[in-house]
Parts: sequence; structure tokens; C-alpha cells
Amino acid sequence: MEFPENNAEKTWTKEGITYSIVSHKFGHYCGYARFSKRPTKTDGYNGILTYVPVHGGITYARSGEGGSMVYGFDCNHAGDEGNPRLKSMDWICSECERMARAILATVSIEDEYLLAEGDNEKRADIIQKYHDDLGIRFDVKNNFGAMINLISGSI
Repeated sequence: MEFPENNAEKTWTKEGITYSIVSHKFGHYCGYARFSKRPTKTDGYNGILTYVPVHGGITYARSGEGGSMVYGFDCNHAGDEGNPRLKSMDWICSECERMARAILATVSIEDEYLLAEGDNEKRADIIQKYHDDLGIRFDVKNNFGAMINLISGSI
């Protein structure tokens, strides 16, 4: 498997996580964090990972050889073209690291979230506590997966 860092404009490692920023052919940036192993039980970016507070939500999740796992986000959503911070390498770097911290924070609550399947109220409480613990105000309008869940009536 080819990892995003193989085509990255910028790559760095911090606390065992490899980060990379790729400039795509359409001119937008995507940020990635590669973990040496998948940190969650949920494959992909569904479940509790839907609520990771990162620009637009996690839009990329791939496992690689040796059990590593890459998550990413992109800066090519409606309205992104007019946002100057989405061209700032410093902001993208910060957002990559914020995404990784938020992914790691899901590990301690994932079992509780999975056990609450079918109980949207309980899941909403778990998600709210997760965001409170992260010290953020979650904006569902900035997360495509969360918007879909809200519209469909599932959490």
C-alpha cells in the first residue's frame, strides 16, 4: 500500500504518529495521520469516529501492511475555496494533530458507544461527553458524516 506520506508536501512524526499533508491535483490540501496499528475496534471512519472534530469530518480511512491505519480529512468541501486558513500549512498541521488526539480519545469510550446501539439518546450523551472532554463545541455543519446521521435519525 502506498501511504499518503509517500506523496506528501510535508511529513512529520510526533509521539509515534506519522502525519502528512498532500496537495491534490484540484489544488486543495488533505491532512493525514498514520497510526502504527488501528486504534479503534471500528473499521473505517464510522461509529464513534464519525464525531471526531476535524474539518469536514474524517473522509479517508485505510489500513496498511503490518496493521497500520491512516485517517485523513480534506479541504475540498462546499465553501472551502474561499477560506484562507485552508491554504495555511500551519493550520493544516495543527488540524492533523488535533484529529489524531481526538481519534485516540475515542478509544476509552468506544465500547460504551457500541453497547448503546439502538439507543440514540444514550449515544448522544456519550458523544456530548466526548466533545466536552475534548473541550470543543462540535459543529455538525462541519462534519458530513454527522450531518447524514442527524438527517437519517441515527447516531
